[in-house]
Amino acid sequence: MPQTRVNLSLTPRERWLRRAWIWAVMLFCGGIWGLVPTLAKTAIEDGAHPIGLTWWQGIGGGVLLLVINLLRGKRLPLDRRHLLFYGFCGLIGTIMPTMALFYAAPHVSAGVMAILMAAVPIGAYVFALMLRIDRLEWLRSLGIALGIVGVALLVLPGSNGGISPWWALVALLIPLGYAAENIFVAIRSPRETDTTTLVCGMVLTGGILITPVMLATGTFYPISFPLTDAALSIGAIIVVNVLSYAAFLLLIYAAGPVFASMSGYATVLSGILWGVVFLGESHGMVFWVALATMFVGMAMVRERAVALDPVAT
Repeated sequence: MPQTRVNLSLTPRERWLRRAWIWAVMLFCGGIWGLVPTLAKTAIEDGAHPIGLTWWQGIGGGVLLLVINLLRGKRLPLDRRHLLFYGFCGLIGTIMPTMALFYAAPHVSAGVMAILMAAVPIGAYVFALMLRIDRLEWLRSLGIALGIVGVALLVLPGSNGGISPWWALVALLIPLGYAAENIFVAIRSPRETDTTTLVCGMVLTGGILITPVMLATGTFYPISFPLTDAALSIGAIIVVNVLSYAAFLLLIYAAGPVFASMSGYATVLSGILWGVVFLGESHGMVFWVALATMFVGMAMVRERAVALDPVAT
């Protein structure tokens, strides 16, 4: 997608306001998605099952996007090519990371899960190398190594948030799922279909695919009044996902994908902040060293993704 050029007829004050608005949207996008790990822990602790929560996120988010699409006069393509696309992204980009998030929530702090989101661009680069759609570069390879070091630091005893290697692997399925989905979207996305429609199909398909598992395991979580903490968390996760997705699209249209990618930094930092504010989490020195290491690795892999050209002129 070509990056948006700033209208040179704008006055200096109008340019400043536009730039401030774009930064506000970027912080909002990353800030609200960072709530998801905290909301997931709240829902699980209140008695909801990971499979039931995954079903709600897929069906709830998918139906909400479907209604929005219908109001926009858009239909959901159901030909073989689109269904295969929905199926892969629904399974790898919706079910896998969502279930990993909910299963890991009781065992991994919201702050640690937030740090692991920095592994999305690192994982995407690894997958791109494996598929030979990107080239090996020493600086970005060093970023991969730093990402691995950051994860290793999180499982060290005494990191005050240190987790068992098993739950670290489960939690890593979250960024790896999103990374694999990003690569698949880049190489197999039906270009003629708008993004909102594609995401609707992906999320809704994920919900449909998990339905038999949810019914077979009896893990449906009923929502009734008065609303429980889990029910409120489920609704909040659905709304947060839709709003953050809409804000991300707005960023792409207003400032281009380069600047939009910076919302990932806000997601990591806000995820840590929400865990401290709402869950009373605290972290030791090793945790902050891991955070710095992951951020440096993320910046190296994304070396060209931190430029602010679309909004700087």
